[in-house]
Amino acid sequence: MRRLFIAGALALLAGCATPAPPAPATPPARAPRAATLPRIVYRVLLASPPGAGVIELRQESDVQGGVETAPYRAYGGILVTDDLASWRFTYTKTSLEGPGPGPAGWVDGLHAISVVLVNVTRGDLELDWERSTFIDASGRSQRMIHRGIQLNQRSNQMLPSAIAAGATLNEFVFPGDGITFSAPGRASVWNSPAVLERLTPGAEFSIVLNLRSGGTAAPRTFRFSVVPPPAVVAPAPAAPR
Repeated sequence: MRRLFIAGALALLAGCATPAPPAPATPPARAPRAATLPRIVYRVLLASPPGAGVIELRQESDVQGGVETAPYRAYGGILVTDDLASWRFTYTKTSLEGPGPGPAGWVDGLHAISVVLVNVTRGDLELDWERSTFIDASGRSQRMIHRGIQLNQRSNQMLPSAIAAGATLNEFVFPGDGITFSAPGRASVWNSPAVLERLTPGAEFSIVLNLRSGGTAAPRTFRFSVVPPPAVVAPAPAAPR
């Protein structure tokens, strides 16, 4: 009888006990990092006139707000000097967005060509933007957009830039065709077809900058070549001991 009483008491206490809290929910698995990232997409050389250095475009892995992204980042630069100026070319990001090369991909901050020139003459230089063009990989000339242009006024006449002797002009250039204004709701409402991010090894593009020196036209054409990344050399097997 005593045993039955103890068993009943234990059963009553078990019924009144606070139920154990449920096991915490397993957080959703984060999308696995792509095995191909980071990767070098391509390299850019200055084919004409010959320049020193290289621009390298990479696609890397990044996590923002728990979401893994694959942004494009550029490294390096190209230097060249002629009788008018010392030039430096790099890639720089803009506020433009556009579709990426992959299915349903999107590129935040499309790249443009950064142009830094130092006037090495004893007189003034003038850069005529209206007569300067961006020649894309298909060979089509496009109206050039540069840093000082508001996109809602990109079809208006562009004023020239004056560079005094010894002065520096820091600009970027981007092909202006295809830039559109999207509906509100995105961080950036100015969109464009991806240009530099879509290039593949073997492609070429050019920028034609119409300079004037002492009242004389002195256009400069810079032709860039896209080359494949360096081959990855597998490490040699360890020698047997």
